[in-house]
Amino acid sequence: MKKEMVSRENVVFFVCAVGTSLCNELFAQAVLKSSMEMSQFPTEIVGFPGYIRISSSAIWNIGDDWWYGFAEKVRNGFLARVSDGFSSVTEFEGDLAERITLKKDGYTFAFHIKQYERDSENTFKFIEPKDLADIPDGEKLGRVVYLTITPSSG
Repeated sequence: MKKEMVSRENVVFFVCAVGTSLCNELFAQAVLKSSMEMSQFPTEIVGFPGYIRISSSAIWNIGDDWWYGFAEKVRNGFLARVSDGFSSVTEFEGDLAERITLKKDGYTFAFHIKQYERDSENTFKFIEPKDLADIPDGEKLGRVVYLTITPSSG
């Protein structure tokens, strides 16, 4: 698969799938569940194959006050405001536009596509970015985004 195609599709996935997921109530619940162990949100709920694997344990580890303040913000729609960071003018990082970092109200949201999921004809096999060159151009890949939420410094 051509690098330019993967890069373009990664941007579309971030803006459409991840941006829309942040506005979903089930996503907010997954974020709240991620305080002690990684949780997972299927992006097929918003019409794109893939997953967002979420960890907010860094906030939990700081202490109760930080966590309960964050949890209250999440319950009050904070993640929908974070989604405003995804647009056509967003600056994506990496050779394949596979990373983005958003900061909002004292928190850092680091998104990173670390894996891809092949289609049903290929048994939904997970592959690493280094294996993308062997994938035919027409194959529809799912993305596996790792989201780490931490308190912002400074």
